Amino acid sequence: MKLTDNTILITGGTSGIGLGLAQRLQTMGNKVIVLGRNEKRIVEILRDNPDFDSYQADVSKPETLKDLPAWIMTNYPKLNMVINSAGIMHAYDLFDPELTLDELTAEINTNLIGTIAVDKLLLPQLVQQPEAMIVNVSSGLANVSSAARPFYSATKAGVHMFTSALREQLIYAKHDHVHVVELVPPLVAETNLESTVTTEASGNMKLSDLVDAAIKGMTDNKIRVNAGAAKALRKAGQIAPDRTEHQMAGQMLKQYFPHGL
Repeated sequence: MKLTDNTILITGGTSGIGLGLAQRLQTMGNKVIVLGRNEKRIVEILRDNPDFDSYQADVSKPETLKDLPAWIMTNYPKLNMVINSAGIMHAYDLFDPELTLDELTAEINTNLIGTIAVDKLLLPQLVQQPEAMIVNVSSGLANVSSAARPFYSATKAGVHMFTSALREQLIYAKHDHVHVVELVPPLVAETNLESTVTTEASGNMKLSDLVDAAIKGMTDNKIRVNAGAAKALRKAGQIAPDRTEHQMAGQMLKQYFPHGL
């Protein structure tokens, strides 16, 4: 797909991978709308990136998205690309008696339900365009479970499955002019998903390198972009998932919970 002269909505576009893609795509001659939940952060982003537009909503709360399709139709009727990059990640001790229901479901609501909701709401808009694209950001941890981050792995596996199903339904409905890409990042410390992870961490990928890989994959209409160490995680998930997960658990659980569970 030609990545110029498009109108693009990016959820999670005020930080991390979403912001990196927004800035790159804007320099390539696209109109970019960033969707975020924090008004103060949106103001900061628009100050630094005056060519952006914005929409304030929290993808974990579908009620804040209900007016989005009408707003898009009124203001950006040629919207033809959606990138779902909103995401959160936390390590949790499942034996913690103070772990709340809200904490149990927060990542599910943001990472998985948020992605599904945005795609479903904007699908009628996208199928009307001559060519369109949906990019859903999953994770290398969609392929193998992270014992220290049990909900994150589950949500990203869900994003992977949903993205494949969405692609096949579009093909079956003869809407194959809507390309569906799964962007599968490895660890990208610059996203600050976890404050304890540094750029020196094993398997870390520079944000600029991930953006390069994403742009190439989108240009080539790849169905999946396994970037950096995510390639190895996908292979491990296919060849030796149980052994890989056990080995990772031994390392990660000690790192996050050094005093035990």
